[in-house]
Amino acid sequence: MTTLSMPSGTATASSAKSERLVRDFLFLAAFLLSWFTVSPFPDLSDPQSVTGGTAGNLVGQASAVLLTSALAAYVLVKRPPLLPRVVTLPLILALAAFAISAIHSSYPDVAGRRLLLAVFNIFQASVLLLLPAGREHFARLLAIAAIAVLAACYFGVAFIPQLSIHQATDVAEPGLAGDWRGFFTHKNGAGAGMVLLIFIGIFVYRTWNKSAGILIAGLAGIFLYFTHSKSSTNLLPVVLLLSFLIPRLRSPLLALMAILGVPFLLNLLSLGSVIFAPIHGLIEHLMTDPTFTGRNVIWRFALDHVAQRPLFGFGYESFWGMPNLVAEWNYLESWGYRASDAHNGYLNLAVTTGLVGLALALWWLIAQPFADYWRSRALGADRALTTLFLQIWLFTLCLGAFESVFFAGGSGLWFLMIAAIVGFRFQTLARSAE
Repeated sequence: MTTLSMPSGTATASSAKSERLVRDFLFLAAFLLSWFTVSPFPDLSDPQSVTGGTAGNLVGQASAVLLTSALAAYVLVKRPPLLPRVVTLPLILALAAFAISAIHSSYPDVAGRRLLLAVFNIFQASVLLLLPAGREHFARLLAIAAIAVLAACYFGVAFIPQLSIHQATDVAEPGLAGDWRGFFTHKNGAGAGMVLLIFIGIFVYRTWNKSAGILIAGLAGIFLYFTHSKSSTNLLPVVLLLSFLIPRLRSPLLALMAILGVPFLLNLLSLGSVIFAPIHGLIEHLMTDPTFTGRNVIWRFALDHVAQRPLFGFGYESFWGMPNLVAEWNYLESWGYRASDAHNGYLNLAVTTGLVGLALALWWLIAQPFADYWRSRALGADRALTTLFLQIWLFTLCLGAFESVFFAGGSGLWFLMIAAIVGFRFQTLARSAE
């Protein structure tokens, strides 16, 4: 009896095709899960949409474990030497500080569970960059993911507007009625997402397909306009300008000043308005809404609580919305008791993980990426890819002055921020090895 055997060349081609399909699936699964989460299109007219608590989302947790396991299996088989080099001293120390804050939290089980999910998130975003076979493959996968996100958002606006456009019946913020949000929970999240898609569209235009890049950037720009998200809309041209100028600066000091300048100024004008009387007076003179849409009340509340536990805070992701905090609120108290977060990424880290956690997190969020960026640039890293990482990184640092974007689970913005930070490091490692 003779057995048919496949020619070795055909077998090799079939194996390569199968591996490419696995890579594509894992990439899209990781990217889209971080954006859609397991509960897209939330109903904001449901009173439960604004209630905090300690219960976790079992479906979300199971999805995170399954995805992380699948990615880990791929890395162990295909790329075992690379991922450990992402685990740097700043990251280890920051996570250690977060763990200390979790132990001293009033809800250590909640904080511990959310910290573990944060570690999964960092792992997933890191592996994401190891899946594409090259720059063009990366661009194609990003284009597919971006089009999927845009299709879902426009589908929602067209066919389920009650779940995709803010309504007057929304429990928390009925004043946002008419603002587009797509499958996101809030128009600000949708606005930030659209800015990221514009960056992706630019990258796709430069590296793979001009028509696809224009389509992605154009549709994202239109959706961004209808979100009426002021922070994201105003930051977009600033970040585009900075991402053009910074690569042309030859001095690392000037480059660092340009990178830190905008986030520092935004924090000075925002948080500074509730700390320093002269800045408050300046804001009142310059802005029609010196409260930053009510954020100033939350900032004062958060700053007061930072002073109560300055070192390690109230616990990683276990302060806002917790039963003990919500129970203390009454109509005479600050509505900061009922806020979902600090509406400032830097302040949010300070109140939940303390000044120690904030300082170590900033080492990983700013100092390490800048060092990697400058080193990779000196080594001649790919310009288009570096620019994409730079734009995502800059935008997130700037938006952090108004939104709690750092270490935020279930956020496509934070997921790509991690990818940008790790991307700088991978570029440095890759160029150094040549």
